[in-house]
Amino acid sequence: MLLETASALAVAGATADTLHLHAALVPQSLVAALSEVARSPRSDSGYRVLKGILSEFPDPGPTPSSWKSADHERTREFDLAFALIASVFGKPFGWKSQQDGRLVHNIVPTQGQETMQVGGSSTVRLEWHTEDSYHPDRPELLLLACVRNPDDIGTDIASVRRADLSEADIALLSTTPVLIEPDDSYAGSWSEGQGDEGKMTTLWQTEDGLCMRFDPPYTRLPEDAPELCAAWRRLSESLDQAGMTVAGQPGDIVVVDNDVAAHARRPFQARYDGTDRWLKRILVRGEWKRPEAELGERGYGQVQIGPHPSLRSAG
Repeated sequence: MLLETASALAVAGATADTLHLHAALVPQSLVAALSEVARSPRSDSGYRVLKGILSEFPDPGPTPSSWKSADHERTREFDLAFALIASVFGKPFGWKSQQDGRLVHNIVPTQGQETMQVGGSSTVRLEWHTEDSYHPDRPELLLLACVRNPDDIGTDIASVRRADLSEADIALLSTTPVLIEPDDSYAGSWSEGQGDEGKMTTLWQTEDGLCMRFDPPYTRLPEDAPELCAAWRRLSESLDQAGMTVAGQPGDIVVVDNDVAAHARRPFQARYDGTDRWLKRILVRGEWKRPEAELGERGYGQVQIGPHPSLRSAG
């Protein structure tokens, strides 16, 4: 039913970015069926995998050389189905200054970005991070759909709730703020920073357990805080020990709780011949359960597209 619905939506002129305008065309029986599987990760692992949920879609052709060169018409139905699933999880959104404001992002190795700390890198490890850590309205859920992965290049995932941290480190990381900046995948200028009011704590407690906001490559640590720097190193080392690798296959969707688990990727050698690993990404907002102090953050002026309504609530 997912393929048929995506095809019907495409015929009606819908795209992933305009799916919310065509919600009336989505059968409520499909929303109900997806609601049974589209559940946020509830375990301390911080992730779950929807195996083969998009496997009925045909191969879309060669992996694009960059997100800018992606042919969105080739993957229109796949993107619609992915957006439909994301809309059952919660409220999907994009960033105006990231991948032209599109809802569905293409994550592919890109020449010129090999050593950068962005999704288009390849020859370096993409370090542990929670998505869009710099922003108070960052996603609660990160969805990664696998289009192609012939080399079994996995996504590393590590839950802060399984990290071996001392009470002293947790206390320090929960009370001493740091400054996190947007990563290099964003277009435009934000170099003016946010000052002290933009500083954020790394950890916080909820009724369900410990949560995390972590992006070392784009974090400015205070030079006069050696204890904080040491605690940060121990957190990263603990994530290394607690982490596991999830190698998605075509049609799989990996769902990451962005407040519980950080993700990373090991280095690999890209071929740039149309056969490289190809993921698609959607960001989803759910129920806001973060520290009240975040409400005063400015988020470097970054503007969201959406969030679009959840199909689950609409149904």
